[in-house]
Amino acid sequence: MELNERHHAFISASFYQELKEKCPRVGNDIFVMATQRYGEQRGNRMAQRVLRDGKKLDFAAYLAYGEWSHTEKYFAAQNHTKIVSKSPDYRFVIYECPWQQQYKKMGLIDGACLYCQHIDLAIARGFNPYLTFQVKSTMHKQGKCEFVMKDAYIEEKGYAVDESRAKLPFDYHCGHVYWTFSALVKSILGETGEKICANVNERFAREYGEDMLQLLLSYQDTDFNLIPPLTDR
Repeated sequence: MELNERHHAFISASFYQELKEKCPRVGNDIFVMATQRYGEQRGNRMAQRVLRDGKKLDFAAYLAYGEWSHTEKYFAAQNHTKIVSKSPDYRFVIYECPWQQQYKKMGLIDGACLYCQHIDLAIARGFNPYLTFQVKSTMHKQGKCEFVMKDAYIEEKGYAVDESRAKLPFDYHCGHVYWTFSALVKSILGETGEKICANVNERFAREYGEDMLQLLLSYQDTDFNLIPPLTDR
């Protein structure tokens, strides 16, 4: 069994629940900060690959160099997404999402609202802070996620990219979200942060097994600020 979107969502949702319970005054703020840090790192890795390949940091490259592919056939086929326009603005709507489904299953829709309010903006900011990325709505309360990439002109600038030069497995992405949240929580909260991380580990192992937890923890020494060499894929 490999890690996938639902494991990824379970990790951030578990941190949200622990922070909400252990730190009711600042837990939400810490969760938002961790989400932003995680998203900015991911967006910046995308930008590094774009520059490595000699391309501009525009929205066409942003779309082409996204780091993951959905693991479930339904989402991989983009059946959950509708493209409204490609030029001048790239507008698209998402009607279903494994992250939303996982947070809902755990009874943590408030956490999903916070996560989705910030994650895509953070990825775009990490990629290129001078681009205008807008989150018009999220499905948790409005029934759909609606995004706008201003002045994208995708029909004129679209790129075809070898996926082996851009994509990373969900094992990596799950390790990334876990260790970024873990490091920030420990940095801010000290012993309380250590306890929160231990509780997240227990939750994850109880839900998915000890072997899956060890796979997650194996990314401890990974520098998520930098792109892995192509030979490591």
